[in-house]
Amino acid sequence: MKRLLTLLTAMVLVMLSVASVGHYAHATVPVSHSNLQFVPLVEVAPDKFTSVGSATAACTTPAPQVAFAFFHCYTPSDIYAAYGVDKLHNQGLTGKGETIVIVDAYGSPTVQHDLDFFSDTFGLPQTQIEIIHPDGKPPFNNSVNGSQGGWAFETSLDVQWAHAIAPDAHIVLVEANPAETEGVQGFPSMFHGEQIAISQFPGSVISQSFAATEQSFHSAADVQVAKFDQIYQQAVANHVTVIGSSGDSGTANVDKQGRVFPFPTVNWPSSDPLVTSAGGTWLQFGWTWNPTSPTDMSFLTTPGSRTEAVWNEPFLPAAGGGGRSILFSTPAFQSGISPSLLQGSRGLPDVSWNSAVDGGVLVFTSFPGVRVGWHIVGGTSAASPQLAGLIALTNQVADQNGKPHVGYLNPLLYRLSASDFNDIVPQTFNAVTLADNSLFGSGIAGMAVTPGYDLATGIGSPKADKLVPDLANLL
Repeated sequence: MKRLLTLLTAMVLVMLSVASVGHYAHATVPVSHSNLQFVPLVEVAPDKFTSVGSATAACTTPAPQVAFAFFHCYTPSDIYAAYGVDKLHNQGLTGKGETIVIVDAYGSPTVQHDLDFFSDTFGLPQTQIEIIHPDGKPPFNNSVNGSQGGWAFETSLDVQWAHAIAPDAHIVLVEANPAETEGVQGFPSMFHGEQIAISQFPGSVISQSFAATEQSFHSAADVQVAKFDQIYQQAVANHVTVIGSSGDSGTANVDKQGRVFPFPTVNWPSSDPLVTSAGGTWLQFGWTWNPTSPTDMSFLTTPGSRTEAVWNEPFLPAAGGGGRSILFSTPAFQSGISPSLLQGSRGLPDVSWNSAVDGGVLVFTSFPGVRVGWHIVGGTSAASPQLAGLIALTNQVADQNGKPHVGYLNPLLYRLSASDFNDIVPQTFNAVTLADNSLFGSGIAGMAVTPGYDLATGIGSPKADKLVPDLANLL
């Protein structure tokens, strides 16, 4: 176990994007060499405003109103309509009686207030968050490498949008303290919190929005991954679904010094076959990207339209994670995928959801150090909690039918009909074609987007109103 902690203290940097004025800030935060510090996979649009009521505004938020000049935004009703969630809600499927566990570091000191404001704004029921501190309540200090502010954004996104999809589900928030562990022989705080949640909330669904490049494990991979895998095995035994974000850097992930590996890589823990890997798409709902070059942010207003491409925004740059694992071989549930594509490896992601920043979801925050109000937020961090909400709705159907909860999702996911998903294929927008998940400017090859399963978007994005009943029928 001492070797485990040594490994963890040297884990990889992951991308953290924070709001800035006039441009999109994309930065890395150093990992502590004395304590584990995961960093959230959250992407926040910059505060580039225009006048409220301007005909050129891409997004005008609810009160307190701000208007974004270029970045589009989605409310819960937009996402409901785009994915068919509204049809499920109209059938009374709201997650009542179910539990969603959100796992984040630090949390946010204003998480309950901000969720209440979000709920009141969009006509959702208020709910009391149950908070677990596995290793003591973490203090909030936004000056800690900027990481606590990033985690507060992450926490706000996760809680608000899991609640949006399953508004009557019970929300449990694990606020881990990365500076503490369960003694020198224990798992880091985040995984300690997951163990607590798996034990206390059997039949729940867990959303994880953190990642590390697989190469971080080096030669200790087999031993160390097996230790982490035990937690996910406990989840399977307790009928707990575990979802993890695939990453926001396409195939261009970094080592512990922040250097991009010179070959395609994927992220753990979403690469674990016991975890459902949540990839990213770029949903354009009522508008269409209209670039003259990859870095052009021009758009056309196209009422009633719906286009969904691989998440790849070269003007940021950001893209959804995906590719072939070096730690895990092809699992049985992927046996129907062409061996020439997987090459003997576990492929990820499994399924995708909108993760774009231009077309991000609205999140309300009031924690210190950041503008109080609405922000446009994306990243595969947005995909994981919303997919978790979808599984909570499925568990509600299971309860109504006297069936077990979804639990281990992957073997069921790959048995579903292709008609339960929006198949993501290459899309051309004026002068630019999005056909893979390569991070713009990185020089690292991406994974091709193709009809059917691919290593950039997985099976595709759910048609919620079709997937939920069909998944429940498999239980």
